Amino acid sequence: MSSAVSTRTPTGVLELAVEQVLASVRPTALGDPVAGARRAEESLRDALRDAGPVVEGNPALQHALACAEAACEHLKYVEIQEARTLLMAARGQLVLAHGAV
Repeated sequence: MSSAVSTRTPTGVLELAVEQVLASVRPTALGDPVAGARRAEESLRDALRDAGPVVEGNPALQHALACAEAACEHLKYVEIQEARTLLMAARGQLVLAHGAV
């Protein structure tokens, strides 16, 4: 993750969290999948709260938030692969959100 990404914006907060959670739920990073999924879910939920309100004029950011929220639900049930898929989709939407800022 580049240090050039600002974490002061909702996009930056969410982008940092998505990258960190993706790294933490890699198959090689999960010693205990249940505990790892719980930590990842908690971290992502904290980031979603920290991201604050979403700007209506940025649909890509709205989609990224929706993907991240859905990933939280999958992490809650230790559905790691589904959560990773949604986090990858969130990452793609965040790239688009940067262009809309």
